[in-house]
Amino acid sequence: MSTEAAVAPKVEESVAAVEAVAAPEAVAVPKVEVDAEGVPVVEGKTAEEVKSELEKAVTQVSFYFSDSNLPTDQFFFSLTACNAEGWVPIKTILTFKRMRDFKPLGVQVIAHGIREVNKTQGDDALLAVSEDGENVRRSRPLEPNTTIWERSAYVKGFGEGDKESNVQELIEEYFKQFGKINAVRKRRGDLPVPKGKPAAAGKGKGEFKGSVFIEFAYEADLKKFIALEEIPKFGDEEMLKMTKDAYVRMKAKEKGIDESEIQKGGSGKPRVGNKFNAFREMAKANAGGSMQLAKIPATVDVVGTPATNTRNSSKRHREDDGEERASKIKKDEPLTIEYKGVTLEVDTTTGKVLDPSKIPFEAGSAIKFSAPGDGADWKLLKQAVTDAGLTSPFMAFPPGTKAGQVSKYEGAAVTDAEFAQIQAANITYGGQPVTFERMNDDETREFWTVRANFQGGVAVKQRAAGGSDKPRFGGGRGGGRGGRGRGGARGRGGQRGRGGNRDRGSRDTGASSGLPPTVGAVKSE
Repeated sequence: MSTEAAVAPKVEESVAAVEAVAAPEAVAVPKVEVDAEGVPVVEGKTAEEVKSELEKAVTQVSFYFSDSNLPTDQFFFSLTACNAEGWVPIKTILTFKRMRDFKPLGVQVIAHGIREVNKTQGDDALLAVSEDGENVRRSRPLEPNTTIWERSAYVKGFGEGDKESNVQELIEEYFKQFGKINAVRKRRGDLPVPKGKPAAAGKGKGEFKGSVFIEFAYEADLKKFIALEEIPKFGDEEMLKMTKDAYVRMKAKEKGIDESEIQKGGSGKPRVGNKFNAFREMAKANAGGSMQLAKIPATVDVVGTPATNTRNSSKRHREDDGEERASKIKKDEPLTIEYKGVTLEVDTTTGKVLDPSKIPFEAGSAIKFSAPGDGADWKLLKQAVTDAGLTSPFMAFPPGTKAGQVSKYEGAAVTDAEFAQIQAANITYGGQPVTFERMNDDETREFWTVRANFQGGVAVKQRAAGGSDKPRFGGGRGGGRGGRGRGGARGRGGQRGRGGNRDRGSRDTGASSGLPPTVGAVKSE
């Protein structure tokens, strides 16, 4: 059995099941004492302190495993490569500089915090925790992301030098007003190095320059940010902003560096060099070569065995069906779908949209609801929403849940008048009142991302069945309604099909391997 086949969970599995996949040991989940509001009890800390610190700790752990950090962080990637599943001890992560303040929370409280966040992320959770609560790994596949450059900006005006007024957390909080942020990287000067030491030893180790590279989660938010005539001051200084691309080209011109030599990655500094690239190393390993990994000191706890210049120990397993499938996919042309008038490239195995920031959606085009009642027919709820004035609704209401989302099939915004009518209808489900709320932009974006990923999954199946390799969904009319491939079956985004109404929408996220970023599990690009 291939590594992929061994660890890939089904989409239908719960988050708890995903977390249990390939855990080091099958043991009972340790209990964490919580108060009446569900906040872990930590001796010497108030509930508010624990809640605040735990949120920051989980955010930081997520960053270490994120698309923004993991592919270029040689040391942390090397920790994940110590075992085939990508597990890293939480106690090791707590030794990192930016995690030391959270050490009093303890390993199990950090694990509890990650599990709680996973409940909000569903099948697409970034992280998984081992059953014993000791280790954490990335559960999403690590895939090349070529759009970080296009989603990043240079911003100056935070005051030079390291001060309490410009610490990382305050700068991150400042940028939240402009959209969802993946990472804020403070730019630092260089330190002098002793004679005989390489200059690189002090590079980027000096004081804060007062400027940052900010990476947005979505290209659309970056464009809105750049389009602003001015932005609020962080302190007393005037703010300067430009795209990362514009800044790097400007610096390259100042230093006499030809633009053709600019490498788009990492910090964005004009350079010609060999900065660590996890995808390059994985490709080498999958081809039977050696990876250049960081040397991990013997004092650092790991899961498995640390190694440098390691060969892919699972190469022999890649001669089975999984290897043949991967080889075939690699030779195929990129797979695209036409969704709501936009061409989107999707993963040829999972169907997930490779650049979610390009998925179009209209603000206010979906609303969420809470339906606490039991035993009712969900179709009656859909009919009640229709009777309240929402024409042709699409409803995502997973079986066994108490909440869901509803939108118009065509993807248009739910007007204030329509929303008011739905609220005024006093709809009930299972004898209990149903409450409706507007969704914010991030929630709406996620809703349509799920729809688009499902369409991508349909496209993958159509290609496998010999149908059109360029299926169209949405037809430019603004909805996730799908279309008809030339040789494939009709697919309508999990909304309606020949087999009846399928718009309950619990499992239309597309296939997801949930694989960690390990040598044996990630295919070369």
